[in-house]
Amino acid sequence: MSSRPSCFASLLGIAGGALFLLLANPAFATPEIDGYCAGAGQCVYNETNSPTSNNAPSNFGFTVSTGAQTGTLTIDVLVPNNEASPASFALTGTFSGTATTFSVTATLFSATPWTSGQLDTYLGISASPNSGIKNYLPRAKALDSGATGFFVYSANLGTTTLQGPSSPNMLENIGPYLPLASYLVAFLKTSTATIATGNTGAIFVAKAPEPTSLALVATGLAGIGFFARRRRRG
Repeated sequence: MSSRPSCFASLLGIAGGALFLLLANPAFATPEIDGYCAGAGQCVYNETNSPTSNNAPSNFGFTVSTGAQTGTLTIDVLVPNNEASPASFALTGTFSGTATTFSVTATLFSATPWTSGQLDTYLGISASPNSGIKNYLPRAKALDSGATGFFVYSANLGTTTLQGPSSPNMLENIGPYLPLASYLVAFLKTSTATIATGNTGAIFVAKAPEPTSLALVATGLAGIGFFARRRRRG
């Protein structure tokens, strides 16, 4: 009878020690990719899909949660499948501390949009952590009710070293304008596994006024100025 509490205490000690190692040493944790923005006020962490961007992101990048990892980096642009979008997106940027720059094109992965299941399965790869459509579509539909999925544009940056969150090294820009409720995610294929963007690490375009809307605003302001001048003259 007396041995049972002792065994139970031993098991608790082992479990506690394992938990301590997991929390104290990131190498024991499962790595995932997180997005960030270097521009002041661009991204706001909200624990849902974040960072979120109030405008089309610039000077953004990705880090690996457990520290520096090297592999083949792919960046994917998820555009709501009911939004007008260009044939491709241009991604340009630099890696700080090095002379390395990049200029790549994200092209449409498939004419069939991603509407169900896991993103890695849709892309024909196996990655961790898993990112299901349920982690992206509801938030997109809150801004764009007509969306039923995403067209996915992929750009391969080749062999890349991503740093940890404490020392991000990637600054990137994208053009042309991203449609409202688009996402930016990344995958890093290392020698042992493919690391995916965590659900809360995706960069989400929460507000992106269309260029045509901006033109209408400018036209409206010009009209206001015209009538104001006429009124003063009268």
